Parts: sequence; structure tokens; C-alpha cells
Amino acid sequence: MVTTALWYRAGTRDEPPGHGGIAHFLEHMMFKGSARYGPGEIDRRTQALGGDNNAFTSHDATAYHFNFAPDRWREALAIEADRMAGLALDPEEVESERRVILEEIAMYEADPWDALEARVLAARFPGHAYGRPVLGTAGELRATGPAELAAFHRRFYRPSNAVLVVAGDVGDEAVDAVGRAFAGVDGEAGGPDGGPDGRGRPPGMGDPPVPLPSGGARGARADAPEPPNGAARVERRQGEVARLLVALPAPPADRPEHAALRVAATLLGAGRASRLTRRLVDEDQLCQWIAADVGETAEPGSFTIAAELVPGVEPARVEDAVVEELAALAGGDRPPTDDELARARRIAVADWVFAHEKVHQQALAAGFALSLFDLGYPEREMARVLEVDGPALGEAAARWLVPARAVVGWSLPTEGRP
Repeated sequence: MVTTALWYRAGTRDEPPGHGGIAHFLEHMMFKGSARYGPGEIDRRTQALGGDNNAFTSHDATAYHFNFAPDRWREALAIEADRMAGLALDPEEVESERRVILEEIAMYEADPWDALEARVLAARFPGHAYGRPVLGTAGELRATGPAELAAFHRRFYRPSNAVLVVAGDVGDEAVDAVGRAFAGVDGEAGGPDGGPDGRGRPPGMGDPPVPLPSGGARGARADAPEPPNGAARVERRQGEVARLLVALPAPPADRPEHAALRVAATLLGAGRASRLTRRLVDEDQLCQWIAADVGETAEPGSFTIAAELVPGVEPARVEDAVVEELAALAGGDRPPTDDELARARRIAVADWVFAHEKVHQQALAAGFALSLFDLGYPEREMARVLEVDGPALGEAAARWLVPARAVVGWSLPTEGRP
């Protein structure tokens, strides 16, 4: 197999005011017609050649990827170059896709977890892109039409703002194939880097990738805002069980302390031997499940703890227990044991192997690293995780996992339901 993964350094944090969700909207439109491929033809062509494709948008980037057999993977290059250079944005297709995304927004609002996460992140990141939904709002979507989509495409969808990874059973001619496919695509919309460089390939094609500073083409990193002192609270009623989501500050993914917080997340909420699972699921039987995680973001992000309660359990009991475990780790009352650290390392290695087992996983990992940081980021992060010791974890927990800095979100059962 051969995977092509094309990453654009354009996500929710690059959207113009009043047009939230435009990055995700454009992701949909990239499958709805370009100069050589009519609406739906990209999917039909992919399936006819026995391949598959997909795409996704995050707050930091947008990615498109194809999987093909080795004798036909260049079709992906033709598709990507065509929609980079000549996206159609037919008004009827725009309107049709707008309705699809409006239904998607309604679906997320109807899901208790998705709705709770949206409100917690809005409180965690007031006035920052990470606090805005990737899909945007219904009002913003209705205010976004072909002209706005075209302007966003011109600004960000160009070779100088993209990372292309080709992985799998390819030969030395792959770089030349990429150069030929993209030779006619302007390198910079209205900028100085457009056009071929005289070698039949766009600027930089075939040369070693030059990583941009953290934050990509968007300049210096701006710190995400912190919630006010005293835990901010979000409460809503939806569904039939109580759900808890706690969001704490976390550093960008390329900072050394991020690795320590990954170990902390494992220690607190990964697997049945974790502290929160032992206490709240197995011993006290207050939760059906509980988990912890830390986001991999280009700017300061979040450390989260999520739990679904056993019906009838008083929410305050679970919240108090979570706060106690965070305080014990951050305050040094219960430092990590050698066994806990060894277990965290084993889980990190297992997760690494599983996440890089297939060619398409390796392609996406390389594209993510090059888009937001540099190609060495994944290995550097993994090495840091394996080096985390008790003092390093304690220092990171004391700095970041402070309950007084948390946003605590509750989705409680709808009134009148058992």
C-alpha cells in the first residue's frame, strides 16, 4: 500500500471573525468539485481504483489522506493538485453541503458528551480559538458562502503552507512524481514564492523539509488564556446519566513538561490499575468508567479527566474524589511509585507500537509532526516520556494540575428522569 497525507497549516485558529467553522466547511467542499473532478467524482474514482480516502479538521490543521495500491497511488497527487489549484465552489454545492454540516452541528448538540465538551472548552479558552467548535455555529455557517470559502482557500491552500507525506511501497521516482503533479500550482497566493523554481517542481519540492517555527505559518505562539482563580463551573442537563469533564491547563505538545503530563494521565486514568479507576470504579463503585488525557496541541492546551457516573450516585462525591487525587499528586502527598512509573512506560511503548503499526498511521504521524513542529517531534516526545521520573512528574503536576485552575463541567440527568 501507499498512503499520501496532505496537511494544510489551517484550522479553527486561523478562521476570520464571524466565519467559525470555515476550515471544516472547506474540508467538505474539497470533495465537491474542482477543475478536473466533478462533485462526488473523487470518491467514485478512489473506489474504482480500489482505494479509500478521508479527511479531518482540527483547531491546528486540516488533513486529507488516500490509500492506494503501489501501481496507482499517483491518482492521489492528481486529485490533490487539481483541488489545490482549481477548487470549483459551485453555489449549489456550497448550499447543499451547508445543510449537511448544519445537521452535523445538531447531531453534536444532541450528544451529551459532545455538548458538554463544547461548553467546557469554551470556558477553558475564553476568547481563544481552542474554545470554539471546529464545526462552527449555525449562524456562522449561514454567514459563510462561496466568496468566503474561496478567500480562505486562496490564503491557506498552497504548497508553501502544506506538508505532503508519501509513505509505503514507493521508489526513488516518487519525489519527481510529486514535483510534476504540483508544478503548475502557485506556491503563494499573491506572494513571492509562487510558480515552479526552474526544475519542473514547486519551491522546496525534492529538498529537505525546512520546519517552520512552532505555530506554523501563523507566526509566534500566543498563550491560551487561563481561567480565573477558583474553579470555573459549567452545568447543563441532558441525557439519563451524570457525566463529568474536568479541564486543566497544559503546555504545548513540544514542551518538555507535556511528556510528564502524559505520564500523569496514565497514572491517574489509564487502565484498571490507575488511581482514579481503582478508587472510583473498583473500590467505591461511583463511576462506570473514568479516564484522563492531555491534548497534543501547537499552543497551550488542556489536561482532561472524564467520567460517567453510576446512576443515583451523588455528583459531589465524584468531584471531591477527583479533586483529592489531583491535589495529592500536585501537592506531593502521594508521589508516583516506581511501579506506577514502570507501568506508565510500558503503556507508552505499547501505545507507540500500536499507533505506528500501519503505513497510513506512520504517514499521518509524520504529517502532524511536520505541520505543527518538526519531523523529530514524535521520537523526541517518546524519549521524554520514557525519561520521566518521580521528581519531574511531581514538578509538572504541581505547576499544571492544580484544582483551583480547573474548569469543572457537569452534564446531569434531565429533570424528571430517574
